[in-house]
Amino acid sequence: MGIHDREYLRDDAPGFGSLNPSAAPWGVCQKLIAITIVVFIAQLMVPIIEPWLILSPQLLMQGHVWSLLTYAFLHNPLDILHLLFNMMMLYFFGRQLESMYGGREFATFYCASAIFAGLCYLAWGQFINSPAPIMGASGATMAVVLLFALHFPRQQVLMFGVFPIEMRWLATLIILFDMLPVLNQLSGGVDNSHIAHMAHLGGVLFAFLYYKTGIRLSRWTSFGNSGVGSMFQSRPKLKIFREETPEDLDQKVDQILAKVSQHGEASLTRQERQILTRASEKYKNRR
Repeated sequence: MGIHDREYLRDDAPGFGSLNPSAAPWGVCQKLIAITIVVFIAQLMVPIIEPWLILSPQLLMQGHVWSLLTYAFLHNPLDILHLLFNMMMLYFFGRQLESMYGGREFATFYCASAIFAGLCYLAWGQFINSPAPIMGASGATMAVVLLFALHFPRQQVLMFGVFPIEMRWLATLIILFDMLPVLNQLSGGVDNSHIAHMAHLGGVLFAFLYYKTGIRLSRWTSFGNSGVGSMFQSRPKLKIFREETPEDLDQKVDQILAKVSQHGEASLTRQERQILTRASEKYKNRR
């Protein structure tokens, strides 16, 4: 098989196949941005919708369960920079992740990270006895940024459009920016920044767990041909170990080579380098 026959160089390849963000000009990422902008305009024109979509502990107790997700599509009408910043982060980092995971999985990840971030914020508010309402996509976009950094830790980006910085250090700065005010509150201090730092950290934590566990959320939102009952079928309690086959290794190598072709060898993690080393040894033994 020649390198140009590999799946990651074909535009129609699913899943991790296409790593070209421009291959889908109107993907899930762009649709999420469009929905958020439409909601923002609706906030300006019909302010009464905001109380129905905002995440408030009091309203949640009254039955506004949908607000655990809808708050992420709201933004302060008096702070358009907040909206622009979140949508820029979603656009620049989300398209690459969508091309890797697929549109359905990325959409599920984005929504799930928003819900998880909102729950973390509510729990923190109860802990410090500050049940303030929240709106904004920052928790979900922080999850997107960290997941990108976990996949491409050495990828360089321009911070503020000027300063080059690797994603691993950018992610570290973001975490420190949100962690310090939280630690200050733990020590009895007051945070007057009006920023939901715990929601940001909740999104970061969700992305970390998502990456480490390798879970695929879209499996729980797609029932396939077997109906809803398939989600409730009994499953074995013990995991059966299956030895890695040559086909499994070839698939992993294809994914890693696709990453190299898009972002260079410097973007590889230690685990990915170990996989390439193991594959090289096995390929030698096949000869």
